[in-house]
Amino acid sequence: MQGETIVALSTPPGESGIAVIRLSGREAARVLDRLSSGVTEWQTHHIRRTNIIDTDGELIDEAMAVLMKGPDSYTGEDVVEIYSHGGLQVVSEIIGAALALGAVTAEPGEFTKRAFMNGKLDLAQAEAVADLIGAETKLQRQVALEHLEGGLSRAVRGIEERIAELLALVEVSIDFSEEEIPTYDREEALRLIASMRSELRRLAESEIVGAKLRRGIRVTILGERNAGKSSLYNALLGEERAIVSPVPGTTRDLLSERLHIGGFTYHLEDTAGIAETGCEIESKGISIGRTAAGRADMVLFVMDGSEGITGGAAEELERLRGRRVLCVLNKRDLGLAVSEEEAARRLGTDRVLSVSALRGDGLDRLREWLYSESIAKRSGEIGRERLAVNARQADALRRADEALGRLDEAMRADAPAELLSVELRAAASECGSVTGRSVTSDLLDTIFQRFCIGK
Repeated sequence: MQGETIVALSTPPGESGIAVIRLSGREAARVLDRLSSGVTEWQTHHIRRTNIIDTDGELIDEAMAVLMKGPDSYTGEDVVEIYSHGGLQVVSEIIGAALALGAVTAEPGEFTKRAFMNGKLDLAQAEAVADLIGAETKLQRQVALEHLEGGLSRAVRGIEERIAELLALVEVSIDFSEEEIPTYDREEALRLIASMRSELRRLAESEIVGAKLRRGIRVTILGERNAGKSSLYNALLGEERAIVSPVPGTTRDLLSERLHIGGFTYHLEDTAGIAETGCEIESKGISIGRTAAGRADMVLFVMDGSEGITGGAAEELERLRGRRVLCVLNKRDLGLAVSEEEAARRLGTDRVLSVSALRGDGLDRLREWLYSESIAKRSGEIGRERLAVNARQADALRRADEALGRLDEAMRADAPAELLSVELRAAASECGSVTGRSVTSDLLDTIFQRFCIGK
């Protein structure tokens, strides 16, 4: 509940040099007074060394602590942060003592939710906090930080302001419909609507690359036994994560690791070699691999280029019809039995590339292909403006565009001003849901549940 004082560990659980325990709420300062020994007066935003004691006065730890009086704090409430040693028992006892003094355990994202409710952040900025915490690459960090600093919010509010201006003119025409008072110029209004729709569509379309930036791109390595799939997997990762052996069927399970290319995260999967087998375990591994390929964004189908193209390879590629597949001729260090051009002709595809996983030959071309096929066509815009909306935001922006589309049609048909007002209000409401100006409590709960506890 908003009125309660909440407490949580804000650093990851487990042993560490330092742990950060955070409290927020109107009783936070009182709890700090009761927990600390040796400090008689807490000055806001001044960090102090203190002894942390339990409710019986027993020393728990020597720590540093700071009180940040609201509204000049992250949540807008009184906030306390205690920097203790990161032992499991130390943290448990400090939080236990805070709970005994009346604090309650924070829900996931509750600190940031309170910051939103208290007007410290809008909803787009609050969502950016979670993105920033989860950022694995520089580009992911840059995009999240741009949203946190209000880049998306400013763009959406700019559209909202123009909607509000047009709405005011339309509603003036309702109030003074019997009088000769100029309200708005229809042709100018239609140009404004077209401009706003263009901006809304551009923002909504950034969700395509935004989803890949946040979710990552799944790439499955598939192929026949001993084609060098695991060697390629290790070579792309730059470390030995899969066991490589000349013994057929070494890989039985699905292996997955992250690979970063151009600021995006690729979830690279290694699978069992495809073959006719009577082994139940190996057969299960092959089935798992095919299932993984079926849900992947891209498939690297690996063949032993030194032996050429087998009938089994062509048959397996037929299974993958409709998927985004690159045929990889591995082991070119042994000499290719078939050229890239001939392989492309025989396999009926122009997506063929030769590599040597052993020597690293062709791996840069392979990385470039992965990036160009999944991202490059849309990455320029995100690189320039650092704006990439999420699915929730994109849905709201598309609904705002649809409302303005209906407005355009109504205005061209000389519809009553009352109808124009309805569509303008609908568009404004959808824009407002991006920043949180118009949003339901259930949606807020859903959004903040994806945050970690302590943030």
